[in-house]
Parts: sequence; C-alpha cells; structure tokens
Amino acid sequence: MNYALILDNNQYQFAKLIASEKKHSVIQLLEQTTDKKIKNDNLILSFTQDPKVIVPAIQQQRAEIELEFLWELSEENSHWTWDALSNLYFGNTKLVQKLALFLAVNEPAIYFSYLGEHNFKRCGNEEIAMRKLQIQRQQEYQAKFDALYEQLYNLQQPDWTIDPLNLINKPDKNSLEYKVVSKVTKDLKLTLLELLFKLGYISSIEELLVTSFYKQYFPNGTELPALEINDHSNDIPLNKDLKVFSIDDALTTEIDDAFSLQATATGWIIGVHISAPSLNKELLTIASERLSTVYYPGHKITMLPENVIAHYSLDQGKQLPVVSIYFTVDNELNITHTESKLEQVIISDNLRTENLEQLFNAENMAHDHGYPYEAELKLLHKMALKLEENRGKASVNQLSVDYNFSFGEDGKVIIKPRLRGNPIDKLVSELMIHANGSWGRMLTNSFVPAIYRVKQPMQPVTMTLTPNSHTGLNVDYYTWATSPLRRAVDLVNQAQIISLITKQKPLTSTDFAVANVVENFDDTYGAYLKFQDSIERYWSLRYLEQENIHQIKATFTYRNNVQLDGVPITLDVSTQTKAQPQGSEIMLTIDNINFLNQTFEFKIIT
Repeated sequence: MNYALILDNNQYQFAKLIASEKKHSVIQLLEQTTDKKIKNDNLILSFTQDPKVIVPAIQQQRAEIELEFLWELSEENSHWTWDALSNLYFGNTKLVQKLALFLAVNEPAIYFSYLGEHNFKRCGNEEIAMRKLQIQRQQEYQAKFDALYEQLYNLQQPDWTIDPLNLINKPDKNSLEYKVVSKVTKDLKLTLLELLFKLGYISSIEELLVTSFYKQYFPNGTELPALEINDHSNDIPLNKDLKVFSIDDALTTEIDDAFSLQATATGWIIGVHISAPSLNKELLTIASERLSTVYYPGHKITMLPENVIAHYSLDQGKQLPVVSIYFTVDNELNITHTESKLEQVIISDNLRTENLEQLFNAENMAHDHGYPYEAELKLLHKMALKLEENRGKASVNQLSVDYNFSFGEDGKVIIKPRLRGNPIDKLVSELMIHANGSWGRMLTNSFVPAIYRVKQPMQPVTMTLTPNSHTGLNVDYYTWATSPLRRAVDLVNQAQIISLITKQKPLTSTDFAVANVVENFDDTYGAYLKFQDSIERYWSLRYLEQENIHQIKATFTYRNNVQLDGVPITLDVSTQTKAQPQGSEIMLTIDNINFLNQTFEFKIIT
C-alpha cells in the first residue's frame, strides 16, 4: 500500500494513495472509506510507510524544530530543495524528518514559502513581519469567533458590535457575526428567528416582522414631510352639473375613484372620475421611490405625504380636480363614444360598501327599494355585466374572499371575511378595467410612453413600456391609471393622460420616474404584498388560538390548495389527499401552532 501527504481544503493531510493518473490521483483520507480525486499538484509526497505508525514520531520531531534557527542557517541561499533543507537541519533526508520539517515550515508558513515541486523560498525580514502580523490577526479573529460562538451556543446575549436584527435584513455574509450565527443555528438546529427570539432580542413576533420590513424597505423611517400643493386647479373648469359618488369600504381614506351617470335622449353618459394628484409633478419623484402604499392589519404606510392624500381624496363635499373618462352609451348599453377630460367636480356622496351591500345585492336587484343612488347603481351594474360579457372574462373570482382585520379594546383580533363577486364588486371592477383599457388604447394610439400591464398565455403579468394585450382580462391594452393616490404606476400614467388632454409635453420613457417605476415596481410591490400576507397570517394564527379553534372547514380553490374558513390562510394538502373539484369542502384539525415560523400541524379528518 502506498500513502501520501496531500493538500486538501487548504490543509495538509495523510491519505491512502489508490491510483495515480497523468493529472490526477485517487486518494482516500485516513479513517474514511470514500475515494476522492485530487490534482497531482496537491500530492506533496508519496511513500510506503503507514502514517498511523510514523505520525507520533513526526509530531514529536515537528515540535522540536526551531524554525527561526533553520531560517538563520539557510541564509546563504534564497531557494532550497526539500532534501537540501532537511539535510541542512537534520543532516539527513529520512522520511520522518522530512515530513516533520515540511509540516513545521508550512503550518503556518512564516519563514519559508513552498513553491511546489519540492522547492522552498526563504522569506525576507519584511515578509516575515507581515506574515506574523497576519497570523496574529487570524488568531485574534478566531478568538473572537470562538468567544462569540460559546456565548450564542449557550444562549447568552453577547456585547454585539452590530444590531442583531440586521442579521435578518440583507446581512453582511462576510462578517464575523454572520458566520458565527450561521454555525450556531446549524449546530443548535434552530432558525435565525428562533435563535434571536431565545436570546431575547425579539419581544414580540409582530414587532420582529414589522421592524425587519421597515429596516429593509424604509431604513430612514416612514414619515414624509408635508408638500406644498400647487396644482393650478383654479384654471381647471368646474363641471357642476354632475352628481358624483364613490364606492369604498369604511376604512378607505385614500378615495381616488368615483362615478357619475347622466341620462340623454338616446341613453346615458357614464363617468369614471379619478383624483388628479399628478398635477403636482414633484409627486412623481416621491412616488417612484416608494412605489406603492403598504397595507397591513391596523396600519398603513402611504406612498404620498399625508397632506397630499387628505387634499386629493375624493371626500364628500369637496371640489377637486379629476381626470374623467366618459362613456356615451345607447339604450342597449353599447358604447358609442369615449372622451377623457381634465376637470373639477364636486363629490356628492361617499357610499360605503358595508351599508350599501345590505340593499344593493343580487336578491334585491329585481325590485325597487328606494335607497339612495338605487337607479344609478342598477344601471351601472347592467353596464358592468355588458362589459364583462364583451370581454368574455369574469372580472371577479366568485370564490375569492376579502378579510378585514381590526382589534378590540381588549386586544382581541377581529377578522371579518367578505365573499367577493357581489354586484358592488362587479360594478367597480368592470368599470375600472374598461377605464384602464381605454386609456391604454388612447396612450398607445398617441405614441405617448406609458406603463402597461401585459399578460401573455402561460406567462406571468409583467410591467413594460411596450404596449401589448392582457390575455387574463382579454383586453388589447391595459394600464393602471385609476389608483394614483396608492400606486406609482397609476400616478405616472395619469401624468401622461393629462399631457394628452392638455396637449402638453409628456414624460419620456427615460424620465427618472418612468424608468424607476418600470424597473422596480413589480419586485417592490410583490415584497409589500408578501409582508402584508405575513402579518395577516400571523394574526390569523393568533385568532385561531384566541378562539380555541382546533377544527376548521377548508374549501378547495385550485388543485391541491384549500382556503381555511374565516381566515386568510391557504394550505397545500397534497400530502394527505388527492385534488378535489373547486368548491369542495373538507375538515381539518390544527395543532402545535408555531407563531415564530408561522406554521402549524394539520390533519384531514373528513
């Protein structure tokens, strides 16, 4: 049997030499049973003596070598062969002495450098000093590493030189702290969150989720300074003949869309009116940085300054500038003319869905009940059905559910589910789709740069400056332009629409606001939604615990995915059952909720 001294993972080790080839050798490290291939450049020396027999002698000999003395002895030459260096110190080139000398010289390499092919270079004074300093720093680093590791492993809070929560948010993976934490979590079989929680750095899981999100996306805080509003609205004509009303839930404070209906001799004129904050050009820069309002239970981080939202929100009684799109329809609700205007309107009413849907619903549609705006709502709903029929696509998933979170005075979580697909949802969604599609076509036909939402078959929705169809909605062109108080895309597109209406110079495709929104919106908006989902999942789990719910109904929504009843939690149940038709119901048990990792155990019982 042949053996060898090899270099493996920057360490010199003894190994069995299984086979040698032209450029590689096959070896087996001692005490191991698997073969591995190494480059012949890393095969230092082969020999026949069993390392297990000679290693004790090598270690003893190595400990006795005085490297500084050897360095002084070798002064006459700057380069030495292995044999010559061994002969200089020992007066022989026996295997044990040679191997002991090699390991002493190279671990660590201070006085000599190994050049390969059994040749050494004698180092100068400056190089030796530099290497000693480097070794000292390595030893200090290792000492710090070991000390921090011991503290964390024993779940003791160390004196950090960093904010430990920064380890969660884009950490420096080359830092000592990150490397220690990575080893500790691996050795203790904990996640990073679990480790920080056990160390006491996380007082509550909600705080952790929020703080982590803020550190990553709002490192300078969430407050925006008030902005002077100068939209020259006095120069914008007032349309005082309209009865304009909005439809939103009671919690909405950024009301940016509203409707109107005018009867004509041959039909009606349907108006969709959108708040016009983009009249203030400086808002484009602010919006292109934040990109969207962030919503999560009990809180929100607005895209625009609060005073701007308060000014432009379409609140009842206000006179405000809006971008309007009017659809002239005949008695059969066929659109005969479309026109966009920049104008001022007076908001007559803010209708709230919580009150409205008790009256305006499928059951009451066939009869008159005399509630406010009944005639307008029923006509707009008929128009929505016509638009949906023309598109050949349903605008609202009948199985989708909205969830409103609130908190009682006792701190209890309150979750109110609301099944979508009622007449209110249909009315709003179809008119918004048609407005956005119409403006998309107008911008395309005018060759004005705009941000489009494009969906091609078997492809995800993308944000692009290139106009194309949205097959998911079955429209030729689709923009977002109806939520300018909440989304940067809408604000930019609205600015372009206004430029067309007023015949002013539009933004270019390379304008900062346009380019930044196109480049960053999808990722940022997705991160905001992911954060919202995470917070909602956390409070949903708290709700299940609070209500002592251990059995719960679930409904199949898509393939093996089910939606839990009453909370916004979806599960993949493929490990326990086969896919069932959409709408099918099963019962689950819920146990062992882990709030930190937002997981739980479940079992299908029916």
